[in-house]
Amino acid sequence: MNTQQKRIITTWLYSGLALIALMIVIGGITRLTHSGLSMVEWKLISGTIPPLNEAQWQETFAKYQQFPEYQKINKGMSLSEFKSIFFWEYLHRLLGRLIGLVFIIPFVIFWIKKWINPKQKGQLLLLLGLGALQGFLGWFMVKSGLVDVPAVSHYRLAIHLVTAFGLMCYIYWLILSFNDVNKKTNLGINKLSKWLIATLVIQIIYGAFVAGLKAGYLLPVDGGFFKSVFGYNLRNTNDFSLLTNSFDIQAFHRLFAWIVFGITLVIYSKAKDTNLSKPANLALGLVALQICLGIATLLLRVQIHTATTHQFIAILLLLSVVRLTYLSSKKSQLNA
Repeated sequence: MNTQQKRIITTWLYSGLALIALMIVIGGITRLTHSGLSMVEWKLISGTIPPLNEAQWQETFAKYQQFPEYQKINKGMSLSEFKSIFFWEYLHRLLGRLIGLVFIIPFVIFWIKKWINPKQKGQLLLLLGLGALQGFLGWFMVKSGLVDVPAVSHYRLAIHLVTAFGLMCYIYWLILSFNDVNKKTNLGINKLSKWLIATLVIQIIYGAFVAGLKAGYLLPVDGGFFKSVFGYNLRNTNDFSLLTNSFDIQAFHRLFAWIVFGITLVIYSKAKDTNLSKPANLALGLVALQICLGIATLLLRVQIHTATTHQFIAILLLLSVVRLTYLSSKKSQLNA
């Protein structure tokens, strides 16, 4: 591809990346406002149009009333209250459809115009496949909350969130490789940055667990600030579980952040006198900011603005480490 074609395709990929980031943020707001189960049907085409008059709203509300969330949690909810939670889930799904169009239509145009080579076609087809998978996982997650227990599975939530982050990382890696970004090979830092990505994935999974189980409200504050941030109260070992116990999951997410910080600090130390110092500095700064936001989120009992910012910084942090990994690598397998 020539320079102009490369610029257009890069802009397209960045646009998709930004929309997915927005999708993750709105998904977080949807969860924090308890809106995720307000739409009980999945209609790919007709679901694009929201209720337009009072009769349609009453019909949509009546369908919601047939499911456990209304019957066990929101009994007596008014139609106006229902509209407020419906808005966020509707916006989330509408954005998902928009993302699909943003990726598919330009891709077909680029294919017809022969702007992309066979290897790039394969990479972009994989991207579209991952996007379709993400849409399916979203409905698969919501479906788990439409049965007896009015809450989505925290396992399915984690899968949905990790796939979204993975999709963003893949897009960003493609952007870097399509533009032949100059590498500053350092295999030592590259290995450490891969370990950092692994720890960040674990943190994202447990962040989803914390959100899915509403464990963010369980921070023990009776022992003072230091114990709240760094400590862990041992309880009856018979109920200890890092998969199902909300207290243990929240404590693990809180304490594992310091493992992430430690690895980032080592990378910073090794990179400070190299040509990778800037991306390493950025990663360390974002980790420090993310820890502060995580602490604030817990201490403020999961206020929407703090929790949403915490999630957004997680996006920037992971992408910054992906860039560090790319720059320090010897040869990219995705290089176009």
